[in-house]
Amino acid sequence: MRIGIFHARSREYTVALALLTAVFVLSILLFPERAFQSSLGGLTIWWNIVFPSMLPFLMLSEMMAGFGAVRGFGTLMEPLMRLAFRIPGLGGWAIALGAVTGMPAGAEAAGKLRRENLVSREEGERILALSHVASPFFVLTVIGAGFLHNVETGAAIAVIHYVSAIATGLLLRGVRFGSAPVPLSLPPESAKPKAREARKPILLRALSDMHHARLEDGRTFGKLLGDSVSGAIQTLMMIGGIMIVFSVLLGVMDTFGIARLLAEAASRAAPSLSAPLETIRSGLSGLFELHIGTNRLSQIPAANSVTAALIGAALAWSGLAVHLQVKTAIRQTDLRYRFFLLSRIVHAGLSFVLTLLSWRPITDLFQRSEPSFLSDTASATAYSGGLTFWWAWTAIPQRIVELGLVLAIAVVLSLIVSRVLRPSKTV
Repeated sequence: MRIGIFHARSREYTVALALLTAVFVLSILLFPERAFQSSLGGLTIWWNIVFPSMLPFLMLSEMMAGFGAVRGFGTLMEPLMRLAFRIPGLGGWAIALGAVTGMPAGAEAAGKLRRENLVSREEGERILALSHVASPFFVLTVIGAGFLHNVETGAAIAVIHYVSAIATGLLLRGVRFGSAPVPLSLPPESAKPKAREARKPILLRALSDMHHARLEDGRTFGKLLGDSVSGAIQTLMMIGGIMIVFSVLLGVMDTFGIARLLAEAASRAAPSLSAPLETIRSGLSGLFELHIGTNRLSQIPAANSVTAALIGAALAWSGLAVHLQVKTAIRQTDLRYRFFLLSRIVHAGLSFVLTLLSWRPITDLFQRSEPSFLSDTASATAYSGGLTFWWAWTAIPQRIVELGLVLAIAVVLSLIVSRVLRPSKTV
């Protein structure tokens, strides 16, 4: 970030951060009860939703990488990923993990791929943007059944969210920033067999790459299990801390009446605006924290399509709290945050516009023919007062099946692409 002399390495930036921190601490001292209630709300969301939703999948990702399965899936998905998004097949695992687990699991996977030098910087940035989506569990259950009390509405938001994410990836597949691309330097021993094995069937190459990756990792099952647990817990603690800080920040902003001041200014500029205070308050929440923001946006007095469009834009933007989590996930890499920021802006704009344009036909389709997963989710979600920690754990087997289904579909499509694009033999 560089705007004139005000950039991340400038003294002015340091002074601004120090002043913001001082104001934040002072506000907590002046309003301890409000700060405590806000932090408790953030902690509840983290414990009931984020922790049980992400812990098993973060552990699974580390263990599958250690066993070489991620490298094998990468080889299988190489044709499809290269054709669609100009990324290596390994990016398919990050995209599938992010799609099922939710943000910022995709960022963790993308950062790990780049730290291990398995993808180039530009490939890692595209993987980071593509894998950053909300999980179906969050959209269908928390937003649809919980906040909106309508699973069909949550399903429509989910469809538009994933379609606009794919459209964002296609739009940004050729975007490059000013600096020259950083090349990928693979170890010589892993690069040699690729030329010899290029003529082998893709399934045999996938098994071979999986075996080589497991031998390169070299960790025993016990060591791998311990590393997966400790790494997942450390990541989740970081996520929880950031969520609590932003929850307190939103509470402090409400106490100081910042939303009320902005609402008064908005009502003077646009007198026809209905419920400006609640709209501004919900918009600020969505800008800073995803869970609180989507909850407040679901309560504003507006048409269903407008409410869904605002929620869809907030999901695509994902909140500054999640942005900090992403920056933490890629902190030991050269992946650039500005490409991720661009992808969030494009995704939010596409999601908002597509929701307004396609809301009526999508909702009519769901009302005429309800998919089976909606009835399952609706029956499983007797949402009375909020999700519980144990209920979220009971949904894990179904989500593991969803991950396997996403991977299977991607592999089948990749095999079809590989078959269609296979060069013909010349005599």
